[in-house]
Amino acid sequence: MNDSEPLLKGIKVLEIATYIFGPGSAAILSDFGADVIKIEAPGRGDPLRYAHKAPPFMPLEFGYIWQQDNRNKRSIGLDMKSTEGREILLKLVREADILITNFPPDVLARLEICYEDLASENEGLIYGQITGFGEKGPEASAPGFDATAYWARSGLMDTVHTANSEPCMSSPGMGDHPSAMTMYAAIMTGLYKRTITGRGGKVHSSLLANGLWTASSSISCVLAGGGVVPNPSPSQPTNALLNHYQTRDGRWLLLVVLHQNKHWPGLLKALEREDLLTDSRFTDIKQRNDNAKLLAPILAETFLAHDLFEWRERLQAEKLTFSVLATMEEVIDDPQVLANDMLIDVEGHNYGRGQAVNSPFWVEGSDKVPAHIGPEPGASGPDILRELGYSEENIERLSSNGVI
Repeated sequence: MNDSEPLLKGIKVLEIATYIFGPGSAAILSDFGADVIKIEAPGRGDPLRYAHKAPPFMPLEFGYIWQQDNRNKRSIGLDMKSTEGREILLKLVREADILITNFPPDVLARLEICYEDLASENEGLIYGQITGFGEKGPEASAPGFDATAYWARSGLMDTVHTANSEPCMSSPGMGDHPSAMTMYAAIMTGLYKRTITGRGGKVHSSLLANGLWTASSSISCVLAGGGVVPNPSPSQPTNALLNHYQTRDGRWLLLVVLHQNKHWPGLLKALEREDLLTDSRFTDIKQRNDNAKLLAPILAETFLAHDLFEWRERLQAEKLTFSVLATMEEVIDDPQVLANDMLIDVEGHNYGRGQAVNSPFWVEGSDKVPAHIGPEPGASGPDILRELGYSEENIERLSSNGVI
């Protein structure tokens, strides 16, 4: 390998996965040059290809949800239940470095594509298995999406809302994408193990495990006997400096002033409320926390005096930790987002800006490959079979028989 080559050039990945968790991890591998072959059901392919056409998603002609996690890949439609389809699959497995699947354990067993079924075909294979709730226990094969397994089952849905509000749905893919990063890490750890031992192996993760990891700061309190922290009430918080406030123009900002001794004077200067410096109710951290329910209404009234972006300038001038509550439309024009290449141009994507969200880390000296649009279902099948040595006659016959 030389410095100009993609870091994962020569790594072959089989993706037998649908929706986001598995395909998202393969997308990251593809960003660094891995050859990802997406194995789909003949015909329609991955169900996520069509999710953008139904609520709650914004309907567009372009399958933006599916394309986000399927750039750079190749696709083959393959009937893995057929004798010839399985033969093709095993040939692909023998040449692969990585296999990623989110099929439930009982489905993997019926198709005979569990790790134990395939390991003898390729001792160096890294087999990445994804489940909703873990591969053991009574719900090992239960269906799970990130909204159910990651968000609701983990306790996050019960925690991330205010005291007087109903629980809310998670944003689409909110649990899948960090979980995809976990699977990427597991796969790369497996590859490192292979360099040491010369053998592949199975790595696995679940949406529920990732949900618990996300919630672990709160769960650790319960595990230590401390109980559950009550849901916050913005009007009556336990810490008025760790709270969100509405501005004159109906927007919101979030204050996170953890170093109060250092930043309390600066906050009051930004708010033009230096009179509170001598208010006996707020003279030190203990007093401010004990009287948070009195301080919060004062701050709330103060923030209503100006628009969001004026407050942003004032708070930035005092080097305070805060954030505007940005909209999705604002995020894609955020100077920090643009300066740090968090969005990428996608070749063949001709809708809107023709961009997608970049994978969230970079390796200095090893550039990501230029992104190109994901394929139509099965579009790469003939080329993939040619690489396996199939003749044009056999390829046409397999297509006519519905094997590919």
